[in-house]
Amino acid sequence: MNHSVKYILVYALLFLAMALHAQLISVRSLVSSDSLMIGDQVNFTLRVEAAPDLPFNMPLLQDTLSSSLELLSPVMGDTSLSDDGQVVEHSYVMTSFESGMHMLPAQEVHYEYNGQADTARSMPLMIQVYEPVVDTTQAIKPIKPPLNTPLSFREALPWLAGGLGGLLLVILGGMLLRRYLQRKRHPEEYEARDLEPAHIIAFRELDKLKAEKIWEKGEVKQFYTSLTEITRTYIERQYGIPAMESTTEEILQAFRRSSPEDSLLDEILQELLQLADLVKFAKEDPLPVHNQTNLNNAYIFVQKTYPHFYREEVKDEQD
Repeated sequence: MNHSVKYILVYALLFLAMALHAQLISVRSLVSSDSLMIGDQVNFTLRVEAAPDLPFNMPLLQDTLSSSLELLSPVMGDTSLSDDGQVVEHSYVMTSFESGMHMLPAQEVHYEYNGQADTARSMPLMIQVYEPVVDTTQAIKPIKPPLNTPLSFREALPWLAGGLGGLLLVILGGMLLRRYLQRKRHPEEYEARDLEPAHIIAFRELDKLKAEKIWEKGEVKQFYTSLTEITRTYIERQYGIPAMESTTEEILQAFRRSSPEDSLLDEILQELLQLADLVKFAKEDPLPVHNQTNLNNAYIFVQKTYPHFYREEVKDEQD
């Protein structure tokens, strides 16, 4: 056999091997652009097409592809299977901070065929990295100042909410501290107050307000402030309604739920609280007879509501 025939056979065998290899698996490196500016980003994809049942391992790429090409984001994988074969793609974001022509090296995929381990490789690629063009004929300009963007309500809302919450905590802490100091200075007064029934305290405060007659001195607003405070305190202790922090309408609704049959008392309480609101907030100037009437109504309200609760409390203590 002459030399020419031998060469032909060798090339034929190599071609068959390459064709068989290509039918089993192929590896390709793909980039979204073959050039970029320093610091810019391009997509790099490693695509493997293989026979349906051929086992292979994708390369584990970390932070770099070479000394000048860097990977920024984690892998994004995609796999599709069919009777004709399997396709696996791993995608990355790639950048470079060195100008010049750089080589993206061939990527190796290891696989096994007929019990033999083998390797398939992608073709290396060339990437051009450009430097930004600087016009040296122009004068150097100063650094631009920060942009003055207006503060939006959404951005300010967490700070406003935090500030309001902090203010409420300070006010609450101050009230608790004041109450603690007062209780510490006059413990006997607070102990007696806690032991006294709600109607006893209310009658005593109403008697004190009646004796002062401050509405006759022109202090009508202070009179109604004191009158409603006495009434609200009594309702809070007697009915368990948070009257000191509630609006007039909220107090009335809560009282109606507690005593739905007392329409007369509901009318008395409504007239007292609503007139007090008008005096305190709308500068209403009621007639002197109305002031005396509302003071009497406060007495009637306490007089008519306390016996039922008081008898139950006494009975519980006796039991």
